[in-house]
Amino acid sequence: MLTAEIAMRWLVAGHIDHYICENCHGIHLAELQELDGILESRLFVEHEDAIVTTEVEIRPTALLMLMADLGRLNMNYPSLKIFVDIVDDNLPRLIVANYLHTQAGIEQHQFQWIMQQTMMATHQLTQELGDLGYLMQDEPQKMPAAVH
Repeated sequence: MLTAEIAMRWLVAGHIDHYICENCHGIHLAELQELDGILESRLFVEHEDAIVTTEVEIRPTALLMLMADLGRLNMNYPSLKIFVDIVDDNLPRLIVANYLHTQAGIEQHQFQWIMQQTMMATHQLTQELGDLGYLMQDEPQKMPAAVH
């Protein structure tokens, strides 16, 4: 049975950078969290399953376009489940998830392959979201033009 300790050993063996924070029982995936627009990316190992979730911060003005594009995004990234989460006082977030059935057992090479594929697809999706202008990113500072 997959446990958090086994998952962390397999992540180390697969050269997937991760850490545990004090605020949750998730295993944070550092490589994804370093990307622009990503708030958190975590692996949660439960009794009979595991789930990889990534929260992406969305520009409020892009929400309508993103909602219209969700069907296409879910079809283009079939291993991921992509949906919008809107909480009252926060900016909208896109939740990107992959669910792993582990009750029947999973081996190290399967786990590592699934994690690498999930991370690669999430990275590609985040790049696409950035290209489409959906991500909440810091705007580059424009230098004011001199007035003469």
